[in-house]
Amino acid sequence: MSICITCEKDFGGRSNQKFCSVSCKNKHHNSLNKQKEAVVLNVNKILHRNWTVLNKLYQIYRSTPISIDVASAYGYNVSYFTHIHNSPIGEKYTMVYDIGFKNHIDNKIQIFPAP
Repeated sequence: MSICITCEKDFGGRSNQKFCSVSCKNKHHNSLNKQKEAVVLNVNKILHRNWTVLNKLYQIYRSTPISIDVASAYGYNVSYFTHIHNSPIGEKYTMVYDIGFKNHIDNKIQIFPAP
């Protein structure tokens, strides 16, 4: 007799069998995958929020430089972005998917759609 590691019921079968049913096996593996994917889901949520904030600010200010504090007040998290784009003329854009910004002096940013 073995004990199921999900529901802890006694069951018969092979000596190396860990689960009493396919349902218990699926529950166990789904819970493991949910824990692993939680980190990715949280990061994607933050990236989506950043993308939404940049889009909203672009609709309001277009390419006018604004303070990074304004973006932060709208919920932008400066620690999360998808990539850095280097333009052919040497400017660096911090990108969140298809929209990004370049840094200016005095803690200001200028938002641009994907170059």
